[in-house]
Amino acid sequence: MLRSLTLLLPLTLLLGCAVTGDNYPKQYSAAYCASLFACVESESDIDTFLQYDDEAECRENKQSEIESQGYYDQYEEGDREFDADAAATCIKEVDEVRDDSDCGSMGLIEFGFDVSDEACTRVFPEAGE
Repeated sequence: MLRSLTLLLPLTLLLGCAVTGDNYPKQYSAAYCASLFACVESESDIDTFLQYDDEAECRENKQSEIESQGYYDQYEEGDREFDADAAATCIKEVDEVRDDSDCGSMGLIEFGFDVSDEACTRVFPEAGE
């Protein structure tokens, strides 16, 4: 129980901020990693297959992964827009995985399916779409 509360406090503070194109990678990473470490039963699977030793490393790597994607570079250069509604929906869906009845007993594949949401693919649409 204490671990769950420890995970929620930073996430609650972070998600209290409005999501923007600039802070989306950090907000998404915080929600994703909090859900990952709360819901996947085997932390050794997380370490073995995703190579995250802990939630902090997960957040750092996931944020860096998003920021190094071509679509994010294009957003920073003004060639893509930011869809705040899609971003908020995406983060909400990832965050709500922790409310699933099987959170704490999920495998990595099940977790991957549960955090997948179409809204996440629409966060940085091409300009003019």
